Amino acid sequence: MSGTKTRYGRLAAITAAAVGAPAVAWVVHPMLSAVIASLQATSGITIMGTALFGSDRLSERAFRLLRWATDRPEPPKLRR
Repeated sequence: MSGTKTRYGRLAAITAAAVGAPAVAWVVHPMLSAVIASLQATSGITIMGTALFGSDRLSERAFRLLRWATDRPEPPKLRR
């Protein structure tokens, strides 16, 4: 059961950081908030595009990064 709590805790921390960074930047300077939000959106779109349309090696790395961010286990390795 502790693995589930850890997974939700990590997801909550990632979400808080993704939402909190532009919110804090908005207090400092509104343009800084827009820059941070656009960088986050660009990196997310890049990772998703690489996962879906990249070469096999890059796609595997992008999906591995997404699994790492959500704290999910690695799937069993395929024997080729």
